[in-house]
Amino acid sequence: MTIRRTMVATATLGLALLMAASCAMFEKDPAKPQTVPKKLPDVREFGDILTPREMEIDKQSSVIQSRDGMNVGVLHLHGRIEANSLVRYFQNNMTNEGWRLIGQFRSPHSIMIFQKDRRIAAVAIEDSDFETFADVWVVPMSEPLDALAPK
Repeated sequence: MTIRRTMVATATLGLALLMAASCAMFEKDPAKPQTVPKKLPDVREFGDILTPREMEIDKQSSVIQSRDGMNVGVLHLHGRIEANSLVRYFQNNMTNEGWRLIGQFRSPHSIMIFQKDRRIAAVAIEDSDFETFADVWVVPMSEPLDALAPK
């Protein structure tokens, strides 16, 4: 009979502890405000060309210079971003910044050519198995494209 009393007492004690613990879970504490992680801004290396923050800049092979009051040069980027998404990113953001798309070719090695004022930007995107690579070239023009007569 003592074994039975011990088992009943242990079960009762365990049940009481379980109930106390479950009640403590539902006790209302002042709610802590959840902080939403801030979305980092995209990078503006050329001033008016956004590059996605998910793409890492290869600083060893990238060069940006200020020439005649404008930034020119090349950015080499790489990251884990889908190539089609990156193409749409540049198409949308370049046109929003005043760049005009003057030509493009889409394939696993895509290229887009933009013009703004007296500069031309070429964005080349290469899709590989594990990463996507992008080169952004910005060069000054010697003459506006609209002024060139067809030959």
